[in-house]
Amino acid sequence: MRRSGLFKKIFIYTFSVFSTLVICLHLAIYFLFPPTYLSHRQESIGQKATEIAQSLQGKDSQAIQEVLELYSKSSDIKGAVKGEMTQDKLEVNDNLPIDKQRQTASLVIEEREVQTKDGQTMTLQFLASMDLQKEAEDISLQFLPYTLLASFIISLLIAFIYARTIVAPILEIKRVTRRMMDLDAEVRLHVDSKDEIGDLKEQINSLYQHLLTVIADLHEKNEAILQLEKMKVEFLRGASHELKTPLASLKILLENMKANIGRYKDRDHYLGVSLGIVDDLSHHVLQILSLSSVQELRDKKEKINLLEMTDFLLKDYDLLAKEREISVVNQLTDQQTYLNPSVLKLILSNLISNAVKHSVQGGYLKIGTEDGWVFIENACTPEEQDKFEQSFSSSSRQSKGAGLGLFVVKSLLENEEIDYRFERYEDHLVFYMNLLQKPE
Repeated sequence: MRRSGLFKKIFIYTFSVFSTLVICLHLAIYFLFPPTYLSHRQESIGQKATEIAQSLQGKDSQAIQEVLELYSKSSDIKGAVKGEMTQDKLEVNDNLPIDKQRQTASLVIEEREVQTKDGQTMTLQFLASMDLQKEAEDISLQFLPYTLLASFIISLLIAFIYARTIVAPILEIKRVTRRMMDLDAEVRLHVDSKDEIGDLKEQINSLYQHLLTVIADLHEKNEAILQLEKMKVEFLRGASHELKTPLASLKILLENMKANIGRYKDRDHYLGVSLGIVDDLSHHVLQILSLSSVQELRDKKEKINLLEMTDFLLKDYDLLAKEREISVVNQLTDQQTYLNPSVLKLILSNLISNAVKHSVQGGYLKIGTEDGWVFIENACTPEEQDKFEQSFSSSSRQSKGAGLGLFVVKSLLENEEIDYRFERYEDHLVFYMNLLQKPE
């Protein structure tokens, strides 16, 4: 079924209303005109009778009669002298143009008294017959075609203008919303009124702005998901490399021990080596599991006291630091950061672990802040600095010697959009992180 346009509907409804009003108006004029016309004619006949009576004052009776007869012949108002025999009766001349067959005929009688020349008083009668309905019909029929035509033309114009005025903002909304469907970020409805249409336009603009915001958020989250997936791929690539090498070494050791070949006959020694490899593998697996849990809880951020976090993590490496005679100095005070606790724990734990394991014997580990940046400094050889730089300079975890833990640190820092840098010196390395960030 074909839809009828709103403009067409409004135009038809408006034109119908105006047409009905025009017809009712003309009917009212047709029916109300006769009484009005009668009153006007009565007043007009009364004025004529008064004028004639005034002009006949002081004339003789014969002259008065002659004037009345002459006036009656030339006018639709008939004049006569009221006789003595008709003092209590209405005398109607036969020459009055009265159609006795029409019930709408009316007779208007006006009487005036005049003084004759000899002092007598004469009563003059002025009679006029009218068929008001017929006259009204004639007048109406004479002007009706023109008034009806003018009225309908005016109705057409008013209906057209009214329909266009009503439909124009709706057509604008239709045109603009079509552009909104194409996600044109610049398009907006022009609000030029404070009525319901203006309120509707403002609501549509607000809804569209909210939609654009939601789409932008979804796009941002999608980019974050893509970045996370990329990080997963890189991490799994690095993890597979990091797990493959110790597994191969462990397999070779166990096969040689089983075959009792050469130096591998010393099973006690190589069992210890195998246990060390297993410990490394366990550490790598824990790293994988920890990173997986972080990815699931990455949006749960809170305020964290850096001093409390670092003191807690340093306790895990206190024994290893003592064995390597490494002095540990934590210069942090009450600095805070806004981050996921699991993320921060993984970052700091891996950096501290790397610093303790790869520092020179009898070296040092220092944690503090400088110019708003948190730093971790440790004494290490240029070779260890090269390995560290390779871990943070490579696009993927392919560099030989780059540990899985540092790759985790790099991935987490980039994923959380935390700026970092490191500075190399002859006998030590300083790693900086911009952790002292305010909540977004």
